[in-house]
Amino acid sequence: MVLQVREHLFISYCREERKWLEMFQTMLAPLLRKNQFKIWDDSQITPGTKWYEEIKKAVASSKVALLLVSPRFLASDFIIKHELPLLNAARADGLTILWVAISRCMYQFTDLADYQALNDPSKTLDSFSPAKLNEEMVRICRQIKRAIDAPIQTGNVKLE
Repeated sequence: MVLQVREHLFISYCREERKWLEMFQTMLAPLLRKNQFKIWDDSQITPGTKWYEEIKKAVASSKVALLLVSPRFLASDFIIKHELPLLNAARADGLTILWVAISRCMYQFTDLADYQALNDPSKTLDSFSPAKLNEEMVRICRQIKRAIDAPIQTGNVKLE
């Protein structure tokens, strides 16, 4: 049996809010340039490939999953029916799931409420001025790096 190397940060987001994905990619660029880890998002699925298989491979090669949570994220049938079940299954193999409150939403009525967010959900990213947003993004990205650098932990916790 070949052990899967977990070297990716898997980012789950709602496509209508792609700007947040791009902001995290930009903020994490210095770490990516130094090959600290790699980011995987759905834009890397090439035409003609089986999208679900590509997502499964990406989750299997990821050490950390970052959920960019907003009302649209929580309303997405695709995320709820396809991505979150894969992420739940991978938790037992050592995937760490982190989440960020992008905008105010009803996360309290989901299993996310049981998990500590990377930011204070009452101070969502979309509520900051540009300078404060950069400050908060740096703080969050440092936490992501710590999670990537930490030893892999296995467990069986469900997230919906």
